[in-house]
Amino acid sequence: MRSLMLDRVNKQVLKFKKSGIRKFAEAASMMPGVVSLTIGEPEFNTSDLIKDAAKQALDENHTHYPSGQGLLSLRQAVATFESKHNKMNYKVEEVIITNGSTEGLAACFLALLNEGDEVIIPQPMYVTYEPMIEYCKSKLVPLDTSLSDFQIDEDALRALITPRTKLMVITSPNNPTGVVLNKKSLDAIKSVVLEHRIFVISDDVYQQLVYTDQFEKLSDDVEMRHLLIVAQSFSKPYAMTGWRIGYLLADAPIAAHINMIHSYLVTGISTFTQVATIKALNEDTSQVRELYRQRLIKSMRILDDNNIAYVKPEGAFYIFIKIGEFGLDSETFCNKALHTYKLALVPGIYFNTSKDEYIRISYAVKETDLYEGLNRLAVMVKDLRNEKNH
Repeated sequence: MRSLMLDRVNKQVLKFKKSGIRKFAEAASMMPGVVSLTIGEPEFNTSDLIKDAAKQALDENHTHYPSGQGLLSLRQAVATFESKHNKMNYKVEEVIITNGSTEGLAACFLALLNEGDEVIIPQPMYVTYEPMIEYCKSKLVPLDTSLSDFQIDEDALRALITPRTKLMVITSPNNPTGVVLNKKSLDAIKSVVLEHRIFVISDDVYQQLVYTDQFEKLSDDVEMRHLLIVAQSFSKPYAMTGWRIGYLLADAPIAAHINMIHSYLVTGISTFTQVATIKALNEDTSQVRELYRQRLIKSMRILDDNNIAYVKPEGAFYIFIKIGEFGLDSETFCNKALHTYKLALVPGIYFNTSKDEYIRISYAVKETDLYEGLNRLAVMVKDLRNEKNH
């Protein structure tokens, strides 16, 4: 039933649409026998070490208001972790503990963007960016990477720069492709943003799930320090998606500006979860990374055996599969997969692709579901090819 008061709500919110990923995931959950390869969430649970730390924090009455910027002890642990593992030297006042990376990103957009500002983001991209930018009355400017192996072409990037360009957002490894930006791409970004004084948000939530030795980061470059904001999350590498905790790293003056918005948005992040999260930073994620790498290898083997084209991932836990040969748009393909083959996938168009000829699968699901899902996809592809040839 439509409310009589909808004409009184914020007009920017009326433009929003429900996440298409959630739509397919929810439809799958209501249909018996469906194998879902939709949601990018680790299928294993948070470690007992972290859960026990949360219980202990409750017993010790860490249940009161925290600092809006985050507990000093956790911010210090984050700064130490980043210095040790990523060679990034940030002071505690340059760390903001956030309600997952998504709230951190929202705080960044709200703090940095003015009406009419432009934000360049490589396609394909994480689905949450666009509505956040629209809410700020700013403009998303997509950078098509499909013709450059999903890397950044400097000439293409320069062609998008205008006097209103304020910000660029990169995700490496990328969601949905799993592509890791190479040195040439990062050099192109650095050259352009330094010349035009453009902020860069590096969405690093999959940084600990990289399967290549050739992993470059903008944060390795000291010249980028004053322009760079790093968004991180504990969700993916530590199986803490339900904890909703992450952090931002930024140069002190910018961090203070973002923290002003962040503090008004959330007041502070649950105190006992912050205490417990300190334990997560001591967890070894190499076994998790190797588990996903092995799943990826097996998944690619199944796809290769069935001549199914895809973008080769180097990180995260997604595979972007090409479906252009079948003449179906990605929503039609995924609806057919769901209702005919009881297989839930994600249409690639939901990731703001320049061409509607991809679907995304997640291999973070249970192994039995993953391989059953890939086998169902292989059957579907075979059937579609047979239909096409008759």
